[in-house]
Amino acid sequence: MGKKRDPEKPEVSESEQLLFGGPLRYDMGWNSHADAFLELSFRAMVTRLPSLLTASFRLAWQADRGAARTVLAAELARGLAQAVSLLAVNSVLGRLIGGGALEDRLRGAVPALVTMAAVMLVGALLRAASTYATGRLEPKVERVATERYLERAAAVELAAIEDHAFHKLLDTAQYGAASARRMISYATRVVNAAISLIAAAGVLTVLHPALLPLLVTMTLPSAWSALTMARRRYESFHAWVQHERAGRLLGALLIEPQAAPEIRVHGVGPFLLRHFRSMSETAEAEQTRLARLAARTGLIAAGWTGLATSATYATLGGLLLAGAMALSVAGTAVIAIRTGSQSLDTLVVEVNALHEEALFVGDLQRLYTEAAERAIPVGGAALPEDPREIRFENVGFSYPGEATRPALDDVTLTV
Repeated sequence: MGKKRDPEKPEVSESEQLLFGGPLRYDMGWNSHADAFLELSFRAMVTRLPSLLTASFRLAWQADRGAARTVLAAELARGLAQAVSLLAVNSVLGRLIGGGALEDRLRGAVPALVTMAAVMLVGALLRAASTYATGRLEPKVERVATERYLERAAAVELAAIEDHAFHKLLDTAQYGAASARRMISYATRVVNAAISLIAAAGVLTVLHPALLPLLVTMTLPSAWSALTMARRRYESFHAWVQHERAGRLLGALLIEPQAAPEIRVHGVGPFLLRHFRSMSETAEAEQTRLARLAARTGLIAAGWTGLATSATYATLGGLLLAGAMALSVAGTAVIAIRTGSQSLDTLVVEVNALHEEALFVGDLQRLYTEAAERAIPVGGAALPEDPREIRFENVGFSYPGEATRPALDDVTLTV
């Protein structure tokens, strides 16, 4: 067996080693939480979901209370509408499959069909209201967060700006405003997926208590597959991002006006093109590896899902044969299970995205706190209008993070 590749130490192409001395690593704010997605387990997602949604709603509430209420009410109502729609489907199927003349069965299904149409219309209106309110909220949340960031940054003492640790927090926290904006849309999709999942589970429980475990059995393989493949893509992106940037740098040099004279005088165009090709082929190999793993993971998940689906249909068939379930209920159960499966897949992906954005918003909140502690003091004794003398006595100063030797030591000055 070959040696297992460490994602933290990606393979380095010969061209990257020659031109750049190995993989580059940046210590910048945008990648300070690069591994957050990888550290989040499925259990941790479920545990942290309430706090993430609370933080998102708090941001929305601060920016526009009316729009926040609209989004919350619309998403809750959409979940209720979905549950009513599934029950209406059950009623329609019951009427159509039941005994009696076809005309009587069609006439009996009309009220349920009207209910389904009305629910679909209401659902469309609620979706439009939620989309409009979310569109209002997002820019307002970003503006409020940015204003508070700039306000706090401008009010701190100069010593804080020169402090390396505080300046790094400034760099990281600047991404918090955009993350706060994205949290709104992610949180909306999470709420919608969660409510849809709850609605499907509730309907299945009403139809027959044995159907709820079937939903879990069918959806877990697809949820595992979605989480695993998304995590691999995320891991690969952060491991190879500098390799990709280096390749783009080589390509940019070939068309950059400032570099054109030097490239032509020294004839290095073919050299750069050859190494660009080499680095691109190395990156392509990584994409091939991801595709191979994705195919394998998808195949495994499909196999487990197939077994779970077979078990589900076998259970439904057994309930039908035993007379414990009507055929219409079985049809509704299939629709509800598929709806719940799709909602769980969406929930897995969106909660991960919400979690990462929340980390940057947490940096922003930490900046607010530290900036308040290091703000320029206000108040004090008023300065005289016409001072005759300004005097410093035995003043000392050392730059934060610098050597222990002070820049100023025991300085006395009279102006």
